[in-house]
Amino acid sequence: MNETAQTTLMDTFKLFESYLPDFARTGLFSPGAQRYTGTARALYRPVAMVTHRTAETADTVSLSLMPPSGYPAFRAGQHIDVAVEIRGVRHVRQYSLTGNSVSPSAANGGFAAAPLQITVKRQSEGLISNYLHDHAFVGNRLEISAPKGDFVVTNTNAATYVFCSAGSGITPVYAMARELLASGKNADIYFYHAARSAESVIFRAELEHLAEKHENFYPIFFLSKAEGAEKRRLNFKTLAPLMGKDLAAETTEIFLCGPGDFVQDLQDGFQAAKFNALHSEFYTLPTAAVTAGTVNFLKSGAEIVATGNLLEAAEGAGIKAKHGCRRGICHECKVHKKSGTVKNILTGAETHGDENIQLCISQAVGKVEVEL
Repeated sequence: MNETAQTTLMDTFKLFESYLPDFARTGLFSPGAQRYTGTARALYRPVAMVTHRTAETADTVSLSLMPPSGYPAFRAGQHIDVAVEIRGVRHVRQYSLTGNSVSPSAANGGFAAAPLQITVKRQSEGLISNYLHDHAFVGNRLEISAPKGDFVVTNTNAATYVFCSAGSGITPVYAMARELLASGKNADIYFYHAARSAESVIFRAELEHLAEKHENFYPIFFLSKAEGAEKRRLNFKTLAPLMGKDLAAETTEIFLCGPGDFVQDLQDGFQAAKFNALHSEFYTLPTAAVTAGTVNFLKSGAEIVATGNLLEAAEGAGIKAKHGCRRGICHECKVHKKSGTVKNILTGAETHGDENIQLCISQAVGKVEVEL
């Protein structure tokens, strides 16, 4: 059977199964096969229906997704995997949960299952983002995962929260800011976002509405393509004067999200200013200094000089390493390192010896042995 026929048959089976009551569902799509606790959590692949589609900007849409019953609770800032099949090949990408429909659930300490929302910005070379823009409409079904990630607000007693984002990096921090405001917190919440123009600010109307409703919420936009005084870029140098000297480092929680070099600049600036409660999520890897380590892939028998991250090194050696996001979020590329030292591209920290590492954010320092 060719790939096209197999794909059509599987899609038909998924559609048929989705209309059956739980007790009649069998196989891969049964509740029993889709448990998301323990080891099976990684194999949990529920199918959600697109129930609503909203244009946020000219190149960004929000998709409301209705998950099946029993879907686990989630927190603002977490993400889900979204899997699509394109020309017979399954592709997976990660999207932050941005939906307005989550509701607090004291019973489980998180949020009750409800229609989910993801917000997708079309990327010029983005295979999955373009597919979702062109094919994800009301009534369509998408394979998703359980909520993932620890980029969430854990300290709910801070005096001040600072959120900084750029482009589609706004999605998780928008959800977190909205969660804090909905909880009735009186802490000051500063929301700094970088975009090309006012029209390209995702959630702009919602952010301005929240500012009108909450006196402790201060959204400020940095527009790189604007005219006159509105034209400015968001980095630590331009941000520091706006925050003033009264911001107490010990009682401030800071969340950064966006492209790698953008996040790295802000992270370095806040660290130098002694702000320790920093939480970062990189949407691309920051520019890393070129190193010249050696990596020995034990199972494949290849030993090469690695100047970039170890995922690129593996691919350069012809090794098909499992991976997903390529930016340190999904953990799909995690492997066992038997010996040697690696540097984390995101944090700069070096770790040694026997351990599990993420290939995409690890650089070899000297000689490294990896079980791949």
